[in-house]
Amino acid sequence: MKKTIRIISIITMLIIALVTLTGCMNVNYEVKLNEDGSAEISYLLGYDKSFLSSMGVSTEDLKNDETIANMQETVKNEGYTAEQYEDDNTYGFKAVKKVNNIGEFAIEEALLEEGKKAEDSNKISYEKKGLITKYSQNAKLDLTTMLEDESEESAAMINAMMKQMKMTYKITLPFKAGDNNATTVSEDGKTLEWTLKPGEVNEIKFEATKNPIPTYVVIGVAVVVLVIVVILILNRNKKAPSEIKEEETVKAPEEQKQEEVVEEQKQEENKEENE
Repeated sequence: MKKTIRIISIITMLIIALVTLTGCMNVNYEVKLNEDGSAEISYLLGYDKSFLSSMGVSTEDLKNDETIANMQETVKNEGYTAEQYEDDNTYGFKAVKKVNNIGEFAIEEALLEEGKKAEDSNKISYEKKGLITKYSQNAKLDLTTMLEDESEESAAMINAMMKQMKMTYKITLPFKAGDNNATTVSEDGKTLEWTLKPGEVNEIKFEATKNPIPTYVVIGVAVVVLVIVVILILNRNKKAPSEIKEEETVKAPEEQKQEEVVEEQKQEENKEENE
């Protein structure tokens, strides 16, 4: 079984090798979810270019740095694709991995130190019931182990650098999210982003449900059915008196005939008595 790549371990190694640059480091951890439960996991470790320039460091210097090259090779060995990343503001490297079932992937594990096991309760939940698809997560990402015991001067310096880092956790959904505690939400409601704080327990909550039959359609159909039922009941009540009258009309001649027969019998009995 392959060992899960640990972002924290990589960060620590980069801190040791490039300690003066750690304060400008950005760590972006992203999960792109698909409707079938599969996902793309990626993380970006990057440096702010303006800060690099102020420190007299060029991107070429980092491209030739053995530490970053070794980190890229490490993540490749763990099933990720890794390549250098550069845009107008950032230089670093990005690692990407595809998974078939997000429910079986320990999202938290990459954010933990070596030897620490991820909690199953922190995983992203995926449910498919009929036409309804649901994603949810209720996690407590424990990043307290990112900070070292400050009994040593070097540890205090590393902790200070860690706290200056910008860490984000991003979820991109195939449909709009519902309740969540994200730091920011995109305009379409599909992308949630949390700002993570090194040295703290970070709470992540979200849920998203896709129902292809809109609620208003269900309500509309229910109202139509109710109206039809009411109409049928009213029509039935209207027909009842006429049906009763018709039955009485049918029964009247029969009752009259019976009365005539009874009367004739009485007359015959009276006649016999007189005789």
